[in-house]
Amino acid sequence: MQIHIVTNIDNGKGLERDYRLLGSLLESWGHRVTGVHFQRSEGVGGADLVIFLEVYEPRLAEGTPRRWLIPNAEWWRPEARSALDDFELVLCKTRDALSHFAPLTPRARQLGFFSEDRWDPAVPRARRFLHVPGGSDAKGTDSVLLAWERHRIPYPLTVVSSLSWPLRPRNVEFAGRVDERRLRFYQNASRFHLCPSRYEGWGHALHEGLSAGAAVLVPDTEAMSEIDGCALRMPAAPHGAQGLVRTHAVAPEDVRDAVERCMAFTEADLRRIQEAARDAYLSERERCLASLWEVLGERPALRGGSAAGAGVRGASAGDAAVGGSAARDAPGAPGSAVEARATSAAPPRIALVIPCQPSTAPLLRRAVLALRAQTAAPSSFEVVVVCDGGDPGGAIRAAAEPGSHPFRVEIIDSPRPRGQFPHCSHARNAGFRAARAPLIWFLDADVLLPREAVEHALSEHDAALARGVPAVLTPVLARVALPPALWIERSAAWAASGAVEGLAPLLSATPLDGGVPGAQGDQLRPGAPGSESLSDVRDGLPIVWRGLVDALGGFDEWFIGGGAEKGAFVDLLEGVRRADLIDMRLLTSVRALRQPQKAATEAFQVHVHRGREERERRAREIGYGARWWRARLAAIRAALSSAVMAAAPDAPAAERLPDCSPDAIEARARLVRGVRAVAAPALRGLYGGVVVVGEAAELLARDVAQGCGLAARVVTAAGLAALPANRACGVILSGVLDGATAEERARVLAQARRIVKATGPLLIAEIAGGSGPLGAAPEGQDAAPAAVEVRVRVERVGL
Repeated sequence: MQIHIVTNIDNGKGLERDYRLLGSLLESWGHRVTGVHFQRSEGVGGADLVIFLEVYEPRLAEGTPRRWLIPNAEWWRPEARSALDDFELVLCKTRDALSHFAPLTPRARQLGFFSEDRWDPAVPRARRFLHVPGGSDAKGTDSVLLAWERHRIPYPLTVVSSLSWPLRPRNVEFAGRVDERRLRFYQNASRFHLCPSRYEGWGHALHEGLSAGAAVLVPDTEAMSEIDGCALRMPAAPHGAQGLVRTHAVAPEDVRDAVERCMAFTEADLRRIQEAARDAYLSERERCLASLWEVLGERPALRGGSAAGAGVRGASAGDAAVGGSAARDAPGAPGSAVEARATSAAPPRIALVIPCQPSTAPLLRRAVLALRAQTAAPSSFEVVVVCDGGDPGGAIRAAAEPGSHPFRVEIIDSPRPRGQFPHCSHARNAGFRAARAPLIWFLDADVLLPREAVEHALSEHDAALARGVPAVLTPVLARVALPPALWIERSAAWAASGAVEGLAPLLSATPLDGGVPGAQGDQLRPGAPGSESLSDVRDGLPIVWRGLVDALGGFDEWFIGGGAEKGAFVDLLEGVRRADLIDMRLLTSVRALRQPQKAATEAFQVHVHRGREERERRAREIGYGARWWRARLAAIRAALSSAVMAAAPDAPAAERLPDCSPDAIEARARLVRGVRAVAAPALRGLYGGVVVVGEAAELLARDVAQGCGLAARVVTAAGLAALPANRACGVILSGVLDGATAEERARVLAQARRIVKATGPLLIAEIAGGSGPLGAAPEGQDAAPAAVEVRVRVERVGL
């Protein structure tokens, strides 16, 4: 969709920031965005939608079918009421703004807004104050400077403003106009942000302070009172009127009192304030994105900001333990389980969902033909091919040949909701919803599966459910080391004949890269199905129980492709694993092959880059434990409990899956911090991999690896004896020595010494007693050491 955003696009203030944030977001969703200055003399046609930010010029919307207004109530003139009838929607940033516009037009609704995320954990925090009026004289700067001058406030203050202020108190640094890098440093270095504005239609400085985890101080007025996460609210007196609103002013004495209260905060108080501020910022951002999706008429998969949505998905996902949600079981529903039972007495157990564009149809043909050689019964699996953007020339259907295989092949169309670029997230969601099987394997059209892949995946999934923890499986992946044209040429004869027997000689004569992640290369051997615990899904071709996919909301349709959509889904799965709700396993006996594809276009690479940046931001939120993620975990636990109950009804699922309440999540986080604090100094600087053994292994492995720059491998206490000698640079024993006899301790330590390389240490981190009572640490100190007893001994192991 072509969208014009009309505002003061270069004023260097809030309007320019609004335009850049909104424009970048819409472009990343696949829309074409043009910024138009509101003083432009000639009209600009050809837009599907015109969005006016604060200002309105009717001549700039002539001939446009849709026009929206995102006003600021303090700058909207009461006499301009009739102009509101020109808009399809009047989108208000705050509830206070909505209360002023709703009586004027029935088209008003709340949208929210968002500011740039300024969080930078690398910047050291200090007990100093920051005030950012920028180029505005309505941010309460006079009250702040008078407070520092009259009351001789001894604490340092930085004022970032392009204006000249005649009052120059001591302890005040006037930074003037600074670049974005320097501003970000100030926002993270200052623990207290003063924002005594007379009124805020949104307030970027305020919300950026929340994103940095600062203690934000605001007036206790209508617009400010609805903002969550602020540390203190200062009294304010009426000051006047502006536009549709009343303005207020904070007295210098109230600024002084707020400053003294801030300096009385303990370190524990500041940590709680930081978490509340980050949670408020992230929640507001997700609410705004969900609202914008809705008004654009593009319904995405479940987004992080909708806790209510997460609960709904989680409830329906619980019903899917037997093959589909309650909605799918509705009589007569397309693709429902009732329909599936009517067409097949035994629905398939696993569905291979493959999105495809017409350009990759030759690769799809090879991938589907290779499935004819599977050792699993053809009735045990199905293939769902999703035509991403449709199949106008019939190339995808001709390549898949749905009626010529012993297994079921279903072709479905998936129109692209935005833009001309491939939208793999939308296609994958359409594919798994059309599948009949309870287990979903998300594949790509350029992947060839070996003969035993499906059989081994089913076997490992059943074994995981029997253990009481559902598993996400992923195969080892190798790549064909040939240019795309050469690969197509060499495989043309085999693909044309359809003879699966021709695949083996083709691959034996085709060079492959190593493609084996980590230290699993020596375990690729024929024989019984094999797998081992894994800290991440690696290449993003996961095999997932569909109830978990439902609870996660599927693939986030914000991403349009290029790999970031798979990576964002993998980040969700890894977050669930870190909560100990699922197991991740690498199918070491299955080596899938990726065929070569043509490089993406330069225009598409721009969207890929934006997608990667957004994925990194969301991954940080998951690792941080944002509020939306904690709500999502509760829904996921409910869905997984149903799966475990269905697989093992003799043992209640609640006893097999850990608690996911906020207190329990915080207790496990304290456990990680405590062990990492004592383990990291001994392991940092080494090379290789560390073996983590014991009950807390899943929780510790990834965190220790990231902190020390090592690859972590997780084994049980029984699996320690099976590891070969000299394969690791360190060992962490997590809980396995707690309560052990002297003989048992000696045996476990001997096994640990045997597998450590001669040049490495033997790190024994004995984690005893489990999680202790919350809040047991002294006031102002980190609670991690109080949550668990950690005893550490480091030995130097010789030959």
